[in-house]
Amino acid sequence: MRALSSLRWKIALTTTMVCCMVAAALGILVHNVVARQMVGEVRKAAATELDHALGHYEYGTAHGDVNAVFDPPDLPRRLRELVAGGQTGSIVGEQGGKPVMWAAGPADGKALAVWLPFGSTRDRLRDIDTAILASAILAAGLVALAGLFLADRISRRLATTAAVARRITAGDLDARVNLPGEGDDPGPRGSRDEVRDVAHALDSMASSLQGRLEAEKRFTADVAHELRTPLTGSLAAAALLPEGRPKEMINNRLRALHLLTEDLLEISRL
Repeated sequence: MRALSSLRWKIALTTTMVCCMVAAALGILVHNVVARQMVGEVRKAAATELDHALGHYEYGTAHGDVNAVFDPPDLPRRLRELVAGGQTGSIVGEQGGKPVMWAAGPADGKALAVWLPFGSTRDRLRDIDTAILASAILAAGLVALAGLFLADRISRRLATTAAVARRITAGDLDARVNLPGEGDDPGPRGSRDEVRDVAHALDSMASSLQGRLEAEKRFTADVAHELRTPLTGSLAAAALLPEGRPKEMINNRLRALHLLTEDLLEISRL
């Protein structure tokens, strides 16, 4: 029973691990897709603001309501190096201790930078990650319960089969597992059930063994009865012989055969 319990938990743990792996992979995929989309929208908005700021600077007009400054101290180093190479770009960083999306481009040897608030986007990403994690945990729990239920069902059927096998070994040839047959199985048509196949094989073996033992029992009883009748007549005929050594030898052999016949009858009854 301990081995079956171990099988039950192994199946449950295996299904749970597979579910966790699948949930983790799907969670990472969903996180990457959503994060790429949300960050991309903020990055696109920051790039639009940077284009406006560069346009205003080129025509010598005011920046208006755009948060644009030259060489801000909080500008991330990677973005500053990118602008120094004559390129524009954007990156998530901080401005005044708050998360922002930086976008910067070259302007007369300086870095003209703009920023947009990124705190709400980061909070939304965290909420999405929390929802993904909760869904993964819930799915893993449900799959673990389902796996434990199925494993328990399998182990119970195996335990029943093992108990019947022990009863047959002890001599109870009438013991059967009697699991539903293919015609009674409510599962999908054409599906295989290995546990049921094992149970049917055990029942078939027990039936075959019982039939052979019954045939041997009948054969032994028939042989004993067939021998008993002529032996009884031979003993009666030997009693009519004259006394002497020959009669004694014949009686001894006939009595030995008679005892053997009685033993055969006793064996057939057992």
